[in-house]
Amino acid sequence: MINEKIKEQYRVWASTYDEDKVKLFKDSGIDYQEFMDSLIEVCGLKPGMNILDVGAGTGLTSIAIAKALVGNCKILAIEPVDEMIEKARVNIQKEGFNKIINVEKATAENIPCGNETYDLIICTFAIRHMDIEKALKEFARVLKPNGKIVIADIAAPEKWRSLLGKIIMPIMQLMISRKYKGEIKSKVLTTNEWKNLIEKLNLKIVQIVEFPGKRDPEWELKRVIISLQRK
Repeated sequence: MINEKIKEQYRVWASTYDEDKVKLFKDSGIDYQEFMDSLIEVCGLKPGMNILDVGAGTGLTSIAIAKALVGNCKILAIEPVDEMIEKARVNIQKEGFNKIINVEKATAENIPCGNETYDLIICTFAIRHMDIEKALKEFARVLKPNGKIVIADIAAPEKWRSLLGKIIMPIMQLMISRKYKGEIKSKVLTTNEWKNLIEKLNLKIVQIVEFPGKRDPEWELKRVIISLQRK
């Protein structure tokens, strides 16, 4: 379940989250729109899809998908933080997708849906705040047999697991958490750690797209998009 420090981080952040998200990408030398275009491409969208957006935040990803499908889909967006839900509903109403996207309060570890319900499950910049293994098991449970899971998040460079990295990175994480308090509780995996976990859970990787930080790729956090299917 989501930690209280993480909830508080997003309660405070909700009002400026949309603008801040784009700025965080820019500060890392990554173009936000380019990343979102890649995310949509990886999703392999098809008209009529039944889609689950987990940890939907302010609804930006759900809206982007609804636009890409010209509203020819159904999306359930689940989010545990009330302030983010309120902002998501405002954003969705502004875009005219309130009949396409339904927002509910729920967590990834306890998805309020039956087995094999969704063609696509998407989770953007949220899974590191969850019990990742439990979340992935729930994703697999509610995914249709030929469906796809797409996860986008930050990933740790492999250098973070070196001896020097084990000394330096906790200090850096502590510094980051002064502004984003929930990050001290988040679990940021390397790409290899993602691969090992996915194999353990009897899922298979379809594709991995990486966006390394431009300033110091060996040490800087990168953005990744990982698409999965059930074996």
